[in-house]
Amino acid sequence: MSERTKILILFFLWAVYVFPQTVPPNELKKNVQNCFELVKTDPDKAFEEAKSIEKQARGINDWETELQAVMVQCIYFRGNNDFEKMMAGAKSLYKKANLYKSDVYEVIARRYLFEAYIFSGLPEKAFRELESGRELIGRLGKNDSLNITSKGDLFVAFSNYYSLKRDYENQLKYLNLAGREFEKMPDPEYRQKLLCVHYSNLAAVYNDINQLDSAKYYTQLSQAYNENFNRIDIYINNFWVLGNVAMKEENYQEALRYFKEAEKPEGYKNHLNVEDLYDNIILSYKKLLKKDSARIYEAKKDSLMLRITQNQNKSLHKLLKEKEEFSSYKFVYVFIFAIVVLTIIIYIVIRKNNLLAKQEKASQEYLETFSENQAKETYSQLLKMLETGDPAYINYFNEIFPGFSAKLLRINSQIIQSEIEFCSLLKLKIPTKDIARYKFITPKTVQNKKYLIRKKLHIPKEVDIYQWFDSL
Repeated sequence: MSERTKILILFFLWAVYVFPQTVPPNELKKNVQNCFELVKTDPDKAFEEAKSIEKQARGINDWETELQAVMVQCIYFRGNNDFEKMMAGAKSLYKKANLYKSDVYEVIARRYLFEAYIFSGLPEKAFRELESGRELIGRLGKNDSLNITSKGDLFVAFSNYYSLKRDYENQLKYLNLAGREFEKMPDPEYRQKLLCVHYSNLAAVYNDINQLDSAKYYTQLSQAYNENFNRIDIYINNFWVLGNVAMKEENYQEALRYFKEAEKPEGYKNHLNVEDLYDNIILSYKKLLKKDSARIYEAKKDSLMLRITQNQNKSLHKLLKEKEEFSSYKFVYVFIFAIVVLTIIIYIVIRKNNLLAKQEKASQEYLETFSENQAKETYSQLLKMLETGDPAYINYFNEIFPGFSAKLLRINSQIIQSEIEFCSLLKLKIPTKDIARYKFITPKTVQNKKYLIRKKLHIPKEVDIYQWFDSL
């Protein structure tokens, strides 16, 4: 799964059942609860009704209904990927919660602010919102439905943050903390709804860490629960996970079927997950040699990314304006500077990618013309040790090439053991795709590691890296 996905990442699975289960028999309260369901099927209508309910609730001093109406609006903006308005809505929710001295709604507001900032590409600001939310949950009182769900959702947010960092240990830790909260839910049906989401989240994480049997198990468990609730977001995520599992098992036809099934439902889908879904569909079609179909989804992805970039720019511009509103000229300079920096970064990235592609092509040509390894039995033994993850691999390699590590250290004394082990794979002339398979990383990551090794060992960019190691 791509790291974007390690944002896994899982926002579209967060439960929207964060309002109390038992409320006074008041028509306005019933209406706002209906809005939480309506926003899934008719978001525009739900949004208009929520705005009206917010005004009416404020008029009769029903602060809880007022806050819930603002929450519906936040969900609406999230569904439209309108990060600027989502941010404004979350800030409004926080101010109102603070005014009404409601810790639990402040926690909810912090979580929406986290989403708004993370979607706008501001992870550090997002994490500060989570930290503030964690301080607040210590002040929450009894374990009623709202408090339990709010705590659990905040832990899911922490899990999503660590998925972006590829910190799988903390990702799983916080997801399990969320599951413990959901287990406390007193209402059995509501508890099953939350666990249905939780198991789907667990399936995605186990897929990330390549525990495929666990991923399948929790997907099946979530699907079984979801038969009672028909949650579209759960349906999407479960088939998405199954598709990823099938991809890793190199069953591309089955993977494509799962991904297409995940694409079918209408409604809110996290844009990061849609992008990843398109990437996987494109890759599946390419593996199946259906290039025309792949191009259709490449166009869909480009269209999606254009819309998201526009929305991210809007929210970033809003933040810049808030910080620099006292000086319009300064804002203009900051904006121009940001555009220049972004242009330079894009240029550097494109140039680096072109260089990596050129070097990779040269390596492929070199490996194709290189004669078969003479120490065939030794080479096969090393490959077998790599495939099985034998920890004795590097010791055996050093016996075969006794001066290899010392030579690398003479060139750069700062090179570390894991980098020496990676260099050993290049010495053995193992192609990029095979290194990726042995190390459970993507080919792109392998290319980037080669790029860093070149820097550390001062390998000229015009010299093929395999040829360089061959002569070492």
